[in-house]
Amino acid sequence: MAQAVNLPIISRFHNLPDEALADVLGHADAALKGAEADCKALKDEFKRRGLVEAVGEAFTVTATEQIAGRLDVAAVKQYLGNSWHRFEVATVSTVIRIKAAQRLAVAA
Repeated sequence: MAQAVNLPIISRFHNLPDEALADVLGHADAALKGAEADCKALKDEFKRRGLVEAVGEAFTVTATEQIAGRLDVAAVKQYLGNSWHRFEVATVSTVIRIKAAQRLAVAA
């Protein structure tokens, strides 16, 4: 009878040495931040023009308003005083910070 073999999941970056991984991640992060800045500027222009819908050859873009309720944390803390700490929950997360190597930072 055949048995299932648990093969490790290999990412497409598994063969990169640590140094190359840092460089690839840094370049991807820079490209992403540039694209995000362009996207924000384009969305701001869409709103500035007061557009509701625009249809291009490849994409349709629409703008709608939505209302979302948000908790005013500062007001809750003020209302509860120090007892707000009873509701505080600690979470653990991994933060990855990316900065250009010194030689690149000088060139910028």
